[in-house]
Amino acid sequence: MNARYTFDRFVVGVDNQLAAAAAQAVAHSPAKMYNPLFLYGEVGLVTTHLMHAIGHQVFANDPTRRSCYISSEQFTNELVTSIQKGAMAAFRRRYREMDLLLVDDVQFLAGKECTQEEFFHTFNELYQMNRQIVLSSDAPPADIPHLTERLISRFQWGLVATVTKPHYETRVAILRAKAKLRGVDWKRHR
Repeated sequence: MNARYTFDRFVVGVDNQLAAAAAQAVAHSPAKMYNPLFLYGEVGLVTTHLMHAIGHQVFANDPTRRSCYISSEQFTNELVTSIQKGAMAAFRRRYREMDLLLVDDVQFLAGKECTQEEFFHTFNELYQMNRQIVLSSDAPPADIPHLTERLISRFQWGLVATVTKPHYETRVAILRAKAKLRGVDWKRHR
């Protein structure tokens, strides 16, 4: 997890308020509400930050919880390697025994039938075991082309929250927060 991506470094604005509140709820009570939590927004709009913040908070609340942050590309690459090495049992154990699975950029599962099949079963196993799943994408589930209907359906079971481009006030608040982290006196440099 990226140490900089925490809730205390996240600037909440009207454009990300729902996603931030849902992320906080998931971090404080995993698998109690919003499971799965599906965050989406254009590239660079903090969905990854929120995912890392959830992971950090879950670990801070209970260091014994097993959590994993992974990109869908890494999931696919590990799946292919496991198939080639005949190590599917270990691959499945690794992901299906997590208490918190955070998968970034799920739009890259599109068109990869074998990966979608394996992810479908991993998702089902985690969900049935009451484990938290958090996903991110650049589009809502129904708008991801070449994604199976059963994955779209499951991705929509919990909460689908969008993050939009920040409004002027949010951008100013982000700049102030970054200045403060760097020890820059905002008022002096305006």
